[in-house]
Amino acid sequence: MDTKKLGELGEGIACEYLVNKGFKILVKNYRINFGEIDIIAEKRQGLFLKKTRIIHFVEVKTIIDDSGNFFPEERVDYKKRKKLRQLAQIWLEKNSFPQNQPYQIDIIGVQVGKDIEKPKVAYFENVVGDN
Repeated sequence: MDTKKLGELGEGIACEYLVNKGFKILVKNYRINFGEIDIIAEKRQGLFLKKTRIIHFVEVKTIIDDSGNFFPEERVDYKKRKKLRQLAQIWLEKNSFPQNQPYQIDIIGVQVGKDIEKPKVAYFENVVGDN
């Protein structure tokens, strides 16, 4: 499987995971000249009328490996995290969100083995602070 197909597979698995956790997928593969965000989703948190809409910008890392030694959070270095934050701010501005819109940047790691029907998913929330 080539890297593009592997990435698409991982992003599909990540979207399914998020939807099952109560997220609404807003955009997949948001691209501008500056870079790309794999998934943009939202989740409402809180109680009843006081629910807060939080936008999640998700970087997906996918690997084919049966060893169990996969650390997707280590594959998103400081430079990539900084770029994701800038891309998130650009997207929020282009989509007319207020400057104080709650958002976070997350990482989803997808590990598939020979049996791609049983992937392992690791979800790392809010990996970039000071939002």
